[in-house]
Amino acid sequence: TLEGGEKAIDIDPDDSDAYMNLGATLEGGEKVTLVNGYELTQQELYLKAIDIDPNNSNAYFNLGITLEGGEKVTLVNGNELTQQELYLKAIDINPNDFKAYNNLGATLEGGEKVRLFNGNELTKQELFLKAIDIDPDDSDAYMNLGATLEGGEK
Repeated sequence: TLEGGEKAIDIDPDDSDAYMNLGATLEGGEKVTLVNGYELTQQELYLKAIDIDPNNSNAYFNLGITLEGGEKVTLVNGNELTQQELYLKAIDINPNDFKAYNNLGATLEGGEKVRLFNGNELTKQELFLKAIDIDPDDSDAYMNLGATLEGGEK
């Protein structure tokens, strides 16, 4: 809940997960006012979570969800990242993040490939298959894979 998230941040302002979890309760341009009076958007909460803990893969993933197409977001450290780059970072931190593989696949067109930080190049189908391999119960990855097969993509 919003109130619980605000309280968690008030108790421990260096708790990355508290900012990330509070961000997950917001939608679009909605803002939350923290106990200290600061108003933060969903994106700003995720950015704060990453600033506190640069290895919070869920914060990168959630921040990626807030972006569209070629839109970029600037991290507190000044790095500008696209939606694809945020999903890649989430995978780099947590190679078992099936949702990040699925969402990364959804950003690709046709036979386009993306290079993971480990050097592997994967197509959108391969990304969906990786998501399914990690979590065979991920219906979104099956649906996305099916759409590529229906469209004759490789």
